[in-house]
Amino acid sequence: MWRVNREAVLLGSGPAALLLQLAHPLVAEGVAAHSDFAADPFARLRRTLRTTLAMVFGDGPTAEHAVTKLNHVHARVQGPVLDPLAATATDARHYRARDPELLLWVQATLVIMSVRAYDRWVVPLAPAERDGLWLESRATGQRLGIPLTSSPGSWRELLEWFERQMVPGGPVTVTDTARRLAATVVRPPLPLAPMALVDLAVLPGLALLPPRIRDGYGIPWSARRAALAGALSTGLRTWVWLMPRSWRAMPPARAAERRVAAGVG
Repeated sequence: MWRVNREAVLLGSGPAALLLQLAHPLVAEGVAAHSDFAADPFARLRRTLRTTLAMVFGDGPTAEHAVTKLNHVHARVQGPVLDPLAATATDARHYRARDPELLLWVQATLVIMSVRAYDRWVVPLAPAERDGLWLESRATGQRLGIPLTSSPGSWRELLEWFERQMVPGGPVTVTDTARRLAATVVRPPLPLAPMALVDLAVLPGLALLPPRIRDGYGIPWSARRAALAGALSTGLRTWVWLMPRSWRAMPPARAAERRVAAGVG
């Protein structure tokens, strides 16, 4: 987890993870009713990133505080399912953020998108490394309310579970609620940046998404866009190769590495 999550370039996979999370109708329902996502979608991404980094790189008290705070927030997020398609796709009338299946979906999107980004923008992980990453992630998920009995036991099993969620007729379906929330993720409002530049910046991340999810959001895709995303990904890999390892790291990762080097727990 330290090796993968330290890489700052993986921030580019954040929008893809957000879109995947919202593609679960019950996640979209909870976000729409209990957050300011429509006004500031990247506030959720910042909170998720801050909490994840604290759990991964923080010392004992810092990591425990992040877990407790997140569990407290999730405990308040529950309510009725209002979107008819969400009710049909999930056969649910109420959502609850502490539902282990929803927690597992959110965790899986973060881990799988991070690995896809790491493979494309840093260096491909070996199968054993993917298994190790997921085993460590399972332990973190257990502290957030995902029992090990509900969590796939290996990387292969995780991908199989992930694909089952997304098959036509499965629970993951992009609803009108998700499309409304996602509009500013696909084209973030950056008033000082030309829109053409914004569109280019998000392309490598959008390329990580499964085609069915991109289609569900109505994100236009073509051979030209795929080739452009590939060229930009090559540029990101080149940047990673050229930068000193310490310059590429997220600040919490550098702090954790200094803490370990100094012999502090």
